[in-house]
Amino acid sequence: MPLSIGVQAPVFSLDTVQGVKVNLADYRGKSNVLVWFSRGFTCPFCRAYMTQLQKAYPEFRAQTTEILQISPNLVGKAREYFKTSQLVFPFLCDPDKRLYKVYQLIDQGPLVASRNVVTSFGHSALTGQFMETSRASATDMLNSAFFQRLQHHALTAVEQGLFLIDKQGVVRWIKTLGPLENLPDNRTLLDTIIRIGSPANLENKPNAALLNPA
Repeated sequence: MPLSIGVQAPVFSLDTVQGVKVNLADYRGKSNVLVWFSRGFTCPFCRAYMTQLQKAYPEFRAQTTEILQISPNLVGKAREYFKTSQLVFPFLCDPDKRLYKVYQLIDQGPLVASRNVVTSFGHSALTGQFMETSRASATDMLNSAFFQRLQHHALTAVEQGLFLIDKQGVVRWIKTLGPLENLPDNRTLLDTIIRIGSPANLENKPNAALLNPA
């Protein structure tokens, strides 16, 4: 069945940079969850969006909403990259992109992937992040799985996705974007949570009243 608003979100359990395994089912009855399927730490746009979300993290928690970032990076390499960073929300790794497929995020293929690489490094050069993006890419690729990681960077370009899941595990809002499209700002996301329903009763909102902003 196509993943859509009002259906149960597919459960998952993935390793995190923080050293623990996160299971979506653990949030059942406790917290809403905003799941962000990202391009990972090698992408300068994703790194900037991580910083954006971290700044407003207390506001999301005030709305009884946890943020889970999912990336297609190797967990060991992600831990190496972030070893001097303080991450405020869980960073989960799905290097085979299996969960991306489960959540029906489309792979746009090698042509888009190649364009993304050029765009990312071009943006990095213009914004003073070239060395950081080069370091991130080298960290992700230079290992025994080099050709597998090369395929990830050069041959695949999976969509990004944002999924708001309520305390009952039901998908209440979906936003899919191209790999390099701009994601919503913090205010838009927080307003969406509030507009769909107050944090105390988000999971009780009738399906007919749900909103799915473009």
